Amino acid sequence: MCPREKHDRAHGIMDQGKYERSIDEIVTLGAKRVVLTGFGEPLLDKNLEHKIAYAKRKGLGTYIITNGSVLTQKRRRGLIDAELDEMRISFYGMWPGSYNAVMRGLRFDTTVERVLAFLRERKSTRVQLSYLVLPENKADVNEFIAYWEPKVDAIEVWKPHNFGDGRDYRQRDVEKTTCGRPANGPLQIQWNGEVIPCCYDYNNQIILGNAFDQPILDILYGKRYTDLRTAHTLGEFHKYPYCDQCDQLLKRDDALIYSSRHNLKGAEAVKLSNTDLHNLIDNVEWENEISDSYENYGGTQ
Repeated sequence: MCPREKHDRAHGIMDQGKYERSIDEIVTLGAKRVVLTGFGEPLLDKNLEHKIAYAKRKGLGTYIITNGSVLTQKRRRGLIDAELDEMRISFYGMWPGSYNAVMRGLRFDTTVERVLAFLRERKSTRVQLSYLVLPENKADVNEFIAYWEPKVDAIEVWKPHNFGDGRDYRQRDVEKTTCGRPANGPLQIQWNGEVIPCCYDYNNQIILGNAFDQPILDILYGKRYTDLRTAHTLGEFHKYPYCDQCDQLLKRDDALIYSSRHNLKGAEAVKLSNTDLHNLIDNVEWENEISDSYENYGGTQ
């Protein structure tokens, strides 16, 4: 479901010191939550618990998206001790045959055992399971809902998306409107500091600045980011070919098949990123708040 074979940018894990400096900076700008996930498996970061703990000390909510396969006893204890707020587990199959066909390289029995162990051992971490309906697992949807919904805090079932230019699950039409991300976020800082418009830009094709070399506000109000926002506002997507072919600009009211996380209509749910859609911790909608220092920066830009 993810175009990993097309992923040709440098791989890496964010340096702890640079991470902490970025956390300090976004906190002063009014950030409320950090998502410790990139185009990869966050549990492979041996320093993940330290990153979670540091963000928590700074008052940030913490969230990861994982496939759950590396939830060993040691990692489970580390996440629990670090007081991770929320975990979304991508779990695309309900039997060994379908799961192993989709989640290539993983083993159904191992992942189920480790996810169930985390659910038993967790203290405050909220868990959501996410399911993409693919040809290999489409017959398993009802079993997935029936088995997992009583065990976790929320589940969602979606049709797959194109991941930018990486896949062709959804038809690319000519009628487009902005996805809203350039104006509303979330702010996407890659492991090496590069800032890109969103997680769909998996090869960093639109680099808006580097958060390790520049103040974040300079990036947000710099020419590159301003030009991107203007293009989206005016519907001039042709200026950004990667955006122009992205299915996030299209109507996709039927993309959400089932959710126990919220009561929003599908047409509304798809307008929001999965990390700001609903706050499972307090069982409320996330508020779009911004600090005065950000709102007043740069005059009328």
